[in-house]
Amino acid sequence: MNDSEFHNFFKVAESRGLRTEEVAEMLIINGRQIYLHFTKEHLGTLLYDGFKKVEKDITYKIESGKVYPMTPDSRSELVNALRDKKNHFESKIRIEWEDFENNDIGHFIIKVEVNLMSNLVLDYEDFKFLPPLSGIKGGSSVSGSTSPTNFFNDNSFHQLVERTMEKEGTSWNIVKRNLSKHLLEGESIKIILVSNHEGEMRPEIQFSTGDTVEPYKVMESTFQKKLTAYRKHLKKLPLPGKK
Repeated sequence: MNDSEFHNFFKVAESRGLRTEEVAEMLIINGRQIYLHFTKEHLGTLLYDGFKKVEKDITYKIESGKVYPMTPDSRSELVNALRDKKNHFESKIRIEWEDFENNDIGHFIIKVEVNLMSNLVLDYEDFKFLPPLSGIKGGSSVSGSTSPTNFFNDNSFHQLVERTMEKEGTSWNIVKRNLSKHLLEGESIKIILVSNHEGEMRPEIQFSTGDTVEPYKVMESTFQKKLTAYRKHLKKLPLPGKK
C-alpha cells in the first residue's frame, strides 16, 4: 500500500450525504479494510502475538504517522458505535511485521482507545465502493464518462486545480509547481515530505483556506493520478508554452 492517501472518514461521509455507519457498512459488505491513522505517538495493549494470546498486559508503542487496519470484529463493532454517535472507541488493530534477517513474518493484535473523529480514515482507493458525488458545488459541470468521484473532493482545491490548468496547461508537474500562483485571498499551499504508513518519506500537498481547521492533504502520487480525470474533462486546454 505504498503512497496510499487516507481521508478523514467523517468528511468523506459528509461529502457524499451519507451517515458514517452507512459508509462503514458499504466497506464491510465489499470486503474492504477500515483504518486508524495515528497522527501522534499512541500507546496500546498487546493482545495476541500471531495466534497466541498474551497472558500478561504488555504496553505497545505505536509510532506517529502510522496507519493500521482494524480487525474484522472491531469493524463490526464500529458500525454500532457510529450509529450511537460515539466518539471514543476501543478497537483492535492488526500490525504485521517481517524479520528479513531470519526470513520470518508475523502479526500482532493490539487494543487501542481512539478518538474516531481524529483517527478514523478511509483509503482513497475505496471511494469506488461509495456512491458518487452528486456534483461539486461551484465547480464546472461534469458530463460524459468522467465521474465526479475522480475529482478532488475538496471544492476549493478542485477549483484551484481547474484555474491552474486553464492558465498553465495539463502537465501534472507544471500544474503542481504553479498552484501557488492561482490562490485566492486567504488560501495557502505548501508541499512537504511526510512519512507514509510504512515509514517512507513522500511529497504531500497541503492546501488551506481561511476557515479550515486543518489542511486538505493530497499525496503527490495521488495528485498525479487524479489529474488524468481533469485532462479528460478539460481536454481543450492548451498545452503549456515554453518558458
